[in-house]
Amino acid sequence: MLPFDPERFARLARAQQVDVVLASTRYSVRYLTGGYYLPFFSRASRFGGGRYLSFVAVPSTRLDSAFYVGRQDRALDEQDYIAAFGPFWIADRRWVPRGPNMSSDAAAAAARALRDHGFAGATIAIESSFLPVDAYEALRRELPEASFVNGTSLLGELRAIKQPHELARLREVHRLTAEVVRAVFMQSRAEETTRQIAARVERHVGERGAAFLYSLINVGPGLLRAPSSQAWGRGCPMHLDVGAELDEYIADIARMGSVGPPPPAASALFEVCRAAQERARTSVGPGVSCGELWRVGSEAVRVGPGAEYGRFLAHGLGMVSHEPPEVTPESTRALEAGMVVSIETEVRHPDVGHVKIEDSVVVTATGCEGLGDVDRGWCVAAAGG
Repeated sequence: MLPFDPERFARLARAQQVDVVLASTRYSVRYLTGGYYLPFFSRASRFGGGRYLSFVAVPSTRLDSAFYVGRQDRALDEQDYIAAFGPFWIADRRWVPRGPNMSSDAAAAAARALRDHGFAGATIAIESSFLPVDAYEALRRELPEASFVNGTSLLGELRAIKQPHELARLREVHRLTAEVVRAVFMQSRAEETTRQIAARVERHVGERGAAFLYSLINVGPGLLRAPSSQAWGRGCPMHLDVGAELDEYIADIARMGSVGPPPPAASALFEVCRAAQERARTSVGPGVSCGELWRVGSEAVRVGPGAEYGRFLAHGLGMVSHEPPEVTPESTRALEAGMVVSIETEVRHPDVGHVKIEDSVVVTATGCEGLGDVDRGWCVAAAGG
């Protein structure tokens, strides 16, 4: 069973006049294979003076000509890892040995496979923003008749509609990230620095089996959103904006908290954000334009106290942050069931601090469903620590 929608893939490729997609980023390899990537390089691809590089090639109309290029040697044989992974829909597998030029060697092997399948003069979509120069040069050298185009947008559009197994991963990573944020609020003390609190976030994310991406942290008043030597302090608003990853799928969640009750001004700004968040959610549904979502959210966050400091932002989310759909004032694109959108409402008030809520929703047939809707209210930690 293919891990992506082949009809959608064919339509996108046809619209961009692409014959073959040649993917090489870790997340695209995992997406197109259904979850496989060589575990040894799952967090970092560098090796000696070079880097590991694998390729997945998927023709737009001849899926039986898809192929995979990976590594094979006595120390690390990918065939064994693929067998352990389970069903692998790509039958044609090519191998390159360990060496100082693994990236260019892999690209040369991919070029030879493309020629074998009759694509020597094809239009080939590559992930040009992420492809090493030596690999690109090998492709150009081996396939002088071919045309190479940037396939990043094509792959982004393919991922825009999530499959059920993808939504399950996104629900899980958002839930655990929201639970981490709440736990860190409750466990942290007024005398602890934001650097110590951010380190606690990272530990908790790892303990739950996910990969830590970032922890943007702010204590008001002031707008710095970086771990520092600043102490949280009693009665000071703090926001945690945390990113985590589980099997390539990303969560992006922001919550507010304080040691003891929050200052009245911060509480009032939080209510502005919460009301705007709910208003934006009610506007989400299939057929609604991204421009309309932007308008509704922007108008909602710019009312009440601190209106001039309010801001609304929404963006697609999945394996990549800020992937399609793009939510801008000019966008006429309609939301579709299966899309996932991160919704952010914030007030950056110079006298209060950075008050923010961020959640993600999946568009459903009748509206939307929240991902990670855990403890979305203001978290009040005990004054005793």
